[in-house]
Amino acid sequence: MSDTTPKPEANDPLLTALRQLPSRAGHEPDDPHAHAQARLQREARAAYVRSFEGSSWYGAGAGTVGRIAVPVFLATIVGLYMTWAVAAATALVH
Repeated sequence: MSDTTPKPEANDPLLTALRQLPSRAGHEPDDPHAHAQARLQREARAAYVRSFEGSSWYGAGAGTVGRIAVPVFLATIVGLYMTWAVAAATALVH
């Protein structure tokens, strides 16, 4: 079989320009903002992990109570409003 791909010429200006570009692999950016951003990301990840360490039983219980209390509170408010609305409508009709 013969290779049909064209061979690049040695004096091709695009290839010469591509070869002069810096490679991305293995190089850290020299921008101080990039280093600061990487440090902040590491600190944020560490804080996230620390937030889940040592969680106690009352922290989990508070979450459960909150998940139950909010819907019960909202249902109570809606029930009171509906009772008032029906009573008001009935009073207007009579």
